[in-house]
Amino acid sequence: MADTRQGIVTLFIGVIGALVALSLNMPMALLAGPAVAVAVAGLWGIQTKISPGLRNAGFLLVGLSIGSLIGPDSIHAMMRWPIAFAILGVLTLITPWIGQWLVPRLLPFDRHEAFLASAPGHLSLVIALADSLSLSLTRPVVLASIRLMALTLVIPLAAQTAGMDIGPGLPRGFITSSWVWVLMQIAGAVALSPVLHWLKLPAPTLLAGILVAATTHLASLTTGTLPDWLAQGALILMGSLIGTRFSGMSWQELRHSLLAGLTIVVLTSGLAILFAIPAAHISGLPIIDVLLGFAPGGLETMIIVAAAMGADPSFVAAAHVFRLLVLAIVLTLYATKIHKQSAKEMNGQRPNPRAD
Repeated sequence: MADTRQGIVTLFIGVIGALVALSLNMPMALLAGPAVAVAVAGLWGIQTKISPGLRNAGFLLVGLSIGSLIGPDSIHAMMRWPIAFAILGVLTLITPWIGQWLVPRLLPFDRHEAFLASAPGHLSLVIALADSLSLSLTRPVVLASIRLMALTLVIPLAAQTAGMDIGPGLPRGFITSSWVWVLMQIAGAVALSPVLHWLKLPAPTLLAGILVAATTHLASLTTGTLPDWLAQGALILMGSLIGTRFSGMSWQELRHSLLAGLTIVVLTSGLAILFAIPAAHISGLPIIDVLLGFAPGGLETMIIVAAAMGADPSFVAAAHVFRLLVLAIVLTLYATKIHKQSAKEMNGQRPNPRAD
């Protein structure tokens, strides 16, 4: 009952945030507005939460909406993906190492903490490694939350400043699918999601929705999209979910890590831009697609932003999945190396992990 009440409160705050953002003509208002409103509420001590079932429903609906935007041009562009992926692989490999070298020179971080903080994603694995290295368990969460929120707000604003037409939410389809087709696609995505989860792919419910919708549209089985109110409502839910990352966090914790978080955002985003420009030139892919694919933001958020900005969501999704796979290998190898060194230095003993 408490979870239901928290969910209702969270969505109410998210809707208020969306309305305020719309009144201010913010780009991606239906995502950014709820994210900011729910985050501020959480920092003020309001318990915000989205239940796993509701979260997955939102992912599924957003996935179906985004998948319906994937057309034949995306299939043709796949021939150029390997070039961009190769460059992305190099970027993913060197980013934590550059962070390990640079961040301790700017901020009070030790080398291991700087390495993990600079990893562009895979928060659950980063926390597990921080625990094993007796590092702070709360700081990675705070830093990741700052990074995701900053990119959610800054990328649409930067695109609008550059002259792009960024609407308040996902693009509206010209034709709405019948409820029969909508329900059939939902059923297909629900069936596919456990398979993707078994394959250990990130965001399996979101990816299932994208794959099912893209397949039915590319096969010309349907040409319509979800009802607009349903797609945009799911976007408000996703924005509210982003904001819940700040639930239970205090203003003091945010202030303590804000400079570090923004510094790491600048570092990782700068490296992403530095690699994305030549990758787009060499591969022939649109620069906006590559920039969003290389961005150090969350997979789900960047796919949504890509769809709203008219980029190819299939490339952005594939790029972020590929990056997470490479990053998992990088982090695991790094942890193995550190543990071997620690075993020699500490004779197999280690201190208890700090809580913060």
